[in-house]
Amino acid sequence: MHFHDPIVRPQTDVDSLFIEVTAGCSHNTCTFCNFYEDTPFWIAPLEQIEADLQEAKRYQPYVKNIWASGGDPFVLSADKQIAVWDLMRRYYPDARITTYATINDIKHKTVDDIKRIKEHGLDEVMIGIESGDDDVLKAVNKGYTAADILTECHKLDAAGMTYRMIYLGGLAGKGKLIESAKKSAAIFNQIHPYYMMYTNVAILPGTKLYEQTKAGEFVEATERERIEEVRELVADLTIPITINTMTSTSSVTFVTTLPEERDVTLQRLDAILAEFSEQDERVLQARRHSMRYV
Repeated sequence: MHFHDPIVRPQTDVDSLFIEVTAGCSHNTCTFCNFYEDTPFWIAPLEQIEADLQEAKRYQPYVKNIWASGGDPFVLSADKQIAVWDLMRRYYPDARITTYATINDIKHKTVDDIKRIKEHGLDEVMIGIESGDDDVLKAVNKGYTAADILTECHKLDAAGMTYRMIYLGGLAGKGKLIESAKKSAAIFNQIHPYYMMYTNVAILPGTKLYEQTKAGEFVEATERERIEEVRELVADLTIPITINTMTSTSSVTFVTTLPEERDVTLQRLDAILAEFSEQDERVLQARRHSMRYV
């Protein structure tokens, strides 16, 4: 099997067959990210993808899920993607195929393009939206706006493409998390992701955000504020969605389905906040500050 480091995938897709489609990230300028610092963007040739599928088929003839590996394989043109998904379907006709996408990747696709991509085998995309707050999106150099999120996700909705999303808590910085969560929820309530991976920013060496923090240009939020942020999001989201915070950087971990479990989740978070101590703050901060990668 062929792979460039690192292999990045959602926790929920750990049981998938990984097939490299791209390496690195086509954007790779977000201020908080060091995933692909040593991996230039690269597209796997179809010959490599087929060789990996042939090898996998020998050892795993029955696969339920395939993760198309890379920072954002959805950046490929519709025709290039169709060739990849057709190839995967030839070897695993019944597998569910998923991959990463960015909002900017979707910009270059029409609704018809996305429909064709889906018809040829891509079942779902995971989008690193991170935030619906324009101030945050600009500050961390995501390369799109909250209005772009609406436009591009509405294209996915119109095409019938299922999608999940990632929210990155803490990005607004100290004193700004609750307001940022309110702005984000207002955007997310207008689109239709069925699942949210909720993680939290760690200030990682080698990133621009690390340098901004050292220079005092960015002030990191407290762990308590991070819990208050996820509480606000749970309270404000009105769409049906599952929120999963089971990540290494989360200040509090849970999986909840809204709206059914909203009240019990808010009660749990309120109880955590009521008992949250200075010792809790110190322990969680120390763990976060020890991180070099996430």
